[in-house]
Amino acid sequence: MLIGNRNELAIELHPLSPTWERRYLPERTAWAGFSLWAGGRNLCRNVPDGSEVVREGVNVPLAPLADWIVHSWTFLAFEEHPGCFPLRASLRDTLREWGDAFHPAGFSEDEWFDARERWWARHFLSAGADGAYLPNVSFNHGDDRLLIEWMPAEFVSRQPLRFVSEHGQETVQWSVAEAVFREFVSVVARWLREEGLDQVFTWVALEDPLRDGEVDFGEKLSAYTGIDAEILRAWTRADAESDLRKELGIRPDSEDPGGSVVTQVLRDLPPDMPEAVRHEVWELDGEVHGATDFAEELRVVARDAARTGNSPEKAGQLAAQGVRDCLGMDGKAIEDVDEQMRELGVEVTCSGVECSHERMLVGSRKGVGAAVVINRTPRTETRWGWRFESVRALGHLFTDSYREGALGAASTPFAQPWARRRSGAFAAEFLLPSEALLEDAGSLDAAARPDRFLRILERYGVGARTAAFQLWNQGLLSSPSVRDELIDGFSSVGA
Repeated sequence: MLIGNRNELAIELHPLSPTWERRYLPERTAWAGFSLWAGGRNLCRNVPDGSEVVREGVNVPLAPLADWIVHSWTFLAFEEHPGCFPLRASLRDTLREWGDAFHPAGFSEDEWFDARERWWARHFLSAGADGAYLPNVSFNHGDDRLLIEWMPAEFVSRQPLRFVSEHGQETVQWSVAEAVFREFVSVVARWLREEGLDQVFTWVALEDPLRDGEVDFGEKLSAYTGIDAEILRAWTRADAESDLRKELGIRPDSEDPGGSVVTQVLRDLPPDMPEAVRHEVWELDGEVHGATDFAEELRVVARDAARTGNSPEKAGQLAAQGVRDCLGMDGKAIEDVDEQMRELGVEVTCSGVECSHERMLVGSRKGVGAAVVINRTPRTETRWGWRFESVRALGHLFTDSYREGALGAASTPFAQPWARRRSGAFAAEFLLPSEALLEDAGSLDAAARPDRFLRILERYGVGARTAAFQLWNQGLLSSPSVRDELIDGFSSVGA
């Protein structure tokens, strides 16, 4: 049985009748040869220890795997990053860096460890292995995609097998991933019912466990924003769920906690955000309702161009090129970013709020308008920092997905990695177009000359990091060390 598409995401099952000892009720039935496919690669393809024979799957009881998906589903669907630790581009790196980080104020060492363990258990397939040998795969939903990452498997006991595809990353549309997980769990539930094992797990009795299972909306809200629902109630002074939904801008009948400008911005903010920044989030939603004339037609252009990008950086770059082409900008520098934003129907305002990391907030409602607020930080106090954060906001507005007609983001270390990287690449290309850069830079490493590099920074109003990475991405610098030397050497001009 094949569930899904091997070139995107698929689970392949070959039912077994085990002759070996089965220790407890969930192992009584629903055994199968199990293969997990991502981007055309079989992550379960393996070579047993001491053998040269390649096996296409692993033999496992399916009930514990399905149970893990059911119990992790709220977090797989809505927990786009840990509530108390910034998500890296790699889930493996996030787990490692979290383990090395000292616990912050408000956490004891045990609480910090437990928070990390809870996040791991919700996003890493190994948490549902229950003794079975499975590849080391993790899942994270962000924007409208699912990130699938795999790395070498490590087993507590002896190494019984080696998975052929040891490490990699793939992304698929969230709707595709949701359909695969939903069908797999439903298949296992039906199999258990047919074998008379309805009592194994409570969800087995449901036709569609992921859809029909009851989950408190507050739990979804906490998973999505990283903020306890009781804290959100205290902030909004909402007693009933209906009042909380109204204050957050979520429709009464919606089951998506991300269907609001407020919750999407809160998702990207750190848990210790200043109170003044928190107030800005609600004010931003009000400004969105008062805005008009946002260039929705250019959003269509940008998203169409971004679809062929095989990475967030490439998607952002293609989107910016599409918008510049549509506006007839050629390779021209943008003299006045604020005026350019106004022409696109986006008003950028300075809040006057001083903070360390919460540089920018952006929101939009489909068919209404868009608004951007920039806070006072060491970065945004510079000309290049203000310009970059303004256009980063434009990158979100043009390339992020609407959720129930709402869009929101913030520029902080806690922002969702895929969208953050895409919006950053959009800003770099929009401000410093590769078309013009190829003309200005000349031959390999010519732009690394101090006088020429400074001229690029001044002409296009960008920081050293933006310019250096643009040059590197266009193949105009010979090595990463040349790129990093430019960033370090011109850090006073801006990174």
